[in-house]
Parts: sequence; structure tokens; C-alpha cells
Amino acid sequence: MIRHRHRRSTKMPDYGTRTIAGRNIRHIASLGTHCLASSLLKNAGLKRYSLPFDWGWATPGMVLHCLKTDFSDFLPEPGCDGHPLYHRQFGIKCVFAHRDLRDVSDRAYYERCISRMRRLVHSRDAKLFLMIARPDTPIGWHFKELVNHIREMTPHAELLAIQLQPPRGGGQSLSLELIEERAGSRLYNFRPASDESGLGYFPDIVDELVILRLVCGYALDLKASP
Repeated sequence: MIRHRHRRSTKMPDYGTRTIAGRNIRHIASLGTHCLASSLLKNAGLKRYSLPFDWGWATPGMVLHCLKTDFSDFLPEPGCDGHPLYHRQFGIKCVFAHRDLRDVSDRAYYERCISRMRRLVHSRDAKLFLMIARPDTPIGWHFKELVNHIREMTPHAELLAIQLQPPRGGGQSLSLELIEERAGSRLYNFRPASDESGLGYFPDIVDELVILRLVCGYALDLKASP
């Protein structure tokens, strides 16, 4: 009991206290770059609605392009197999991992996602954008431009970016390092204990909790829709 009281004392870190411009966070939005960010939020009960980058493949450069162009070319031409433009520009063979945009209902799903993102961007609520990328998809090349554009695009917003490193394996310890911070937005290098590639989730729940600890450092008061 004495140890328990000590652990709950003022020596403990402050969780749920970080605000954006003095405001509690009303929205958490995944910016890809694959399904991990959205899956992590969903499993933790923090996902309230679907957005364009939740369940597909992207690169930081593609995300930046879509935000700058207001998703004007996000949907390929009707009847197209894949996304020829994004394949040429960003080298992504399969943007829509779980949907077939030749199907009318799947295309309508993404149209709703784009509409929600546009409403979110125009909202004055505080919002946290979450991006997680695998080792072969460097966020650092675009981090400064992403942060600058998000600040221009929408008020009261920050980007939490997690650059995954190859896991050590063999039971060795994980590591989390702050690499860059700009106007409240942060880029971390995270070396997990387990490998989520090919799965879209961490087999070791501790890896998931490390990222959720960063998210839950914010004062969350999430809304059901933007």
C-alpha cells in the first residue's frame, strides 16, 4: 500500500493534461501511412469515425499532396484498377488496401471520408493528427512541410508522428526518442519490441501502449463527428 501511494503521488507523470492552444482535443485523425495508426486508435476506443487515410497505403509525400490539393485527385477515375497517378508519383501500387474503388458502395465510403476530413479541417476544434510509418517510409523528409501546412490549413492542430525502426527482437528492450519538435508537433523514432509488418498491429501489446501513452498525454474530449 505504501508503494502504491507513492506511485500515485505527484512524482507520477501527468497524463491527459496536454492541450492545443489551451483547448482539449476533440478529434484524433489518422494520417496513415498504413493501417496501424487507425487500428491502434480503434482498439483503444479512440476512433470516432472514418477518414481517408485510415485503411490504406500512403507515403508522407502523398499525404501532403492530398492535403494541399484538398483530395481533388484522391479518388481515381471510375472503373480504374488501382490509382495510376499515385503509382507514378509516389510509387504506391495499392492505395486502397481493403476496398475496390470500382465498386459503387466502396467509392461512396471514401467520398464520405473525404467530406468528413474537409469538415474537420474547417472546424475550430482542437485536433491531433497521428502518423505512423514503417522504416522504409521516412517521415523526416516531409515533417517540416507537413507541420507548416497543417498549421496553415486548420487552426488548433498538432501532428504526432512516429517513425518506426526495425525491432531488435530476441527480447531486447524497446526505445522511444524525440527527434524533432515544431510548434508543438513532434516526430519520434520508435524501436518496438515486436514486428507489426504484414500484420497491421503489434504482437507485443507493450509496443502499442508506448504510442498510446503519447496520445493519452493530451486532454481528450472526443466528439462523435467533425
